[in-house]
Amino acid sequence: MNILSFTTKAAIVLLLAECLLSNGMSTAEASGKVTSVKQSISINTASALKNMVFDQKKAAVPSSLQSFTKDVVNELSGQDSFGMWKNASISYDPLGPGTRSWLATVSQNGKPIGYLILTSTDDGNYMLSEYGRDESMPYNSQALYSRLKQLGILTAGSKLPAGTSIDAQYSTLLPVWKVSVPGKKAVYIHGIIAEELPLETAPAADMENDGLTPHPGIHLTSTILPEQQRDSDPYDNLLWLKSPKLSLKGTNDLMQAVKSEQSSLVFTSPGHNANYGAPFAITGLHSWSVTENKGIVLYAASGAAGTRYLPASALLSHGEFRSMNLSHM
Repeated sequence: MNILSFTTKAAIVLLLAECLLSNGMSTAEASGKVTSVKQSISINTASALKNMVFDQKKAAVPSSLQSFTKDVVNELSGQDSFGMWKNASISYDPLGPGTRSWLATVSQNGKPIGYLILTSTDDGNYMLSEYGRDESMPYNSQALYSRLKQLGILTAGSKLPAGTSIDAQYSTLLPVWKVSVPGKKAVYIHGIIAEELPLETAPAADMENDGLTPHPGIHLTSTILPEQQRDSDPYDNLLWLKSPKLSLKGTNDLMQAVKSEQSSLVFTSPGHNANYGAPFAITGLHSWSVTENKGIVLYAASGAAGTRYLPASALLSHGEFRSMNLSHM
């Protein structure tokens, strides 16, 4: 667990940015409802908490969703870093609001080793919203359990107040827990790092991003890495704030930027970092293609370990990129 809270980190980034600028530098459920606990109950383990959240929202998994998920998993399992996904089992849980999104958990011998999040589109199809390996697994019930105790929502004796509801939700680039306690404002907790987010409401999902959708002949065609690979955390060295914003007009520009860099890029969304858990590093790209379409779809490897893959089009639409290569300054 990170020592500094998300709010504290965001404040540090904002403060340093202001200092640099002042110095003249660039810078389904079946019903669509979430059930609340009717009376105060004891939640003594993270597993019990997970069951409470997901068991109340069980819904039939569409066969088209399962077929698409298996196609993506099969392609990824051919990569060395996803080799353990070969012949793995896949389980599904709906994500709110309603059952607009689904969490597909990839497991071997009962142990989760990866995930995919898929979101329904306006035309009734599904889009691959993100995917990743075990290091970046979202909706970790143990992390949520610890955070609820820290926030005092799980009270003495691990009791959850009557009327409390917890919903696992997904909006663009953001897995989030929504925790509603009667008489209080809803609390939003990041679905990966389990830090409380300074949000009044969860951001609306963007259905227009150019993510991977079901087509015959889906292929993961290439992996694109910077010239020099290293683990990257934007909070380790905030001097990237001095580097100019990169002028990227589309995915081709992003590809060239990642190829030519000697270090990672940083994604940030000024004024909206909390909506996306930003800033975070971009350490590589996956390039996907489909047989009937000559275009490509890019997913960016994000985070210090580069194990969470996000649609490049969504990143380009909702933020900007800067270089972590300090030699550029």
